[in-house]
Amino acid sequence: MTEEKIKDDERRRETRVNSTLAVIYQRISPRQIEADPYDVRFDLPQHFTLRDELNQIDNVQLSQIEALGRENPRLSGLMQALNLKIDIIAQAIEGSLGRMLSPVPQRVNLSPGGLSFHAAEPVIPGSYLHLAISSQASSYHIAAIGRVVFCEDEDLEGFRTGVAFVNIRHHDRQVLARDIQRKTRDHEVVENFQNPDTL
Repeated sequence: MTEEKIKDDERRRETRVNSTLAVIYQRISPRQIEADPYDVRFDLPQHFTLRDELNQIDNVQLSQIEALGRENPRLSGLMQALNLKIDIIAQAIEGSLGRMLSPVPQRVNLSPGGLSFHAAEPVIPGSYLHLAISSQASSYHIAAIGRVVFCEDEDLEGFRTGVAFVNIRHHDRQVLARDIQRKTRDHEVVENFQNPDTL
């Protein structure tokens, strides 16, 4: 059994859920698959990197505010309050940008190892895509690189395209796994619900 066949079998055994996500994709060359999915060479919406950029600034500011706190506790408290205010504004902007700039969400089938979505045009199996994935319901934005596993014409819907992730940050895979677990639990609760009117 080839390594690719084994990986495909493992991918099929992963927990899968139907979800509603916004998906932006671009074709990339095989030479680009090892690059960080958040690298500037990829066309990512700005709201995808906003949170990371703000966290980097926060890390630098934190040590400065701690040093300031030893010298002038009142001024340090004021700086912390201003920082909190900026964080709240940034979260609101990030959410608004995500809603405004993301494409219309679509039904996808999602697992920690990949997803299938509708592409506007056919994508050749074996080719590679850079993916920008947004969930407004769960408030996350993830970038990943994947290999196209299948592409099927579905008439009016477009082309159902299956992609296996080949490069995704560990944290992002965990975010997907938690979202999938939550959706699986929610689905089980709905399935197990017994309507009292029918008892």
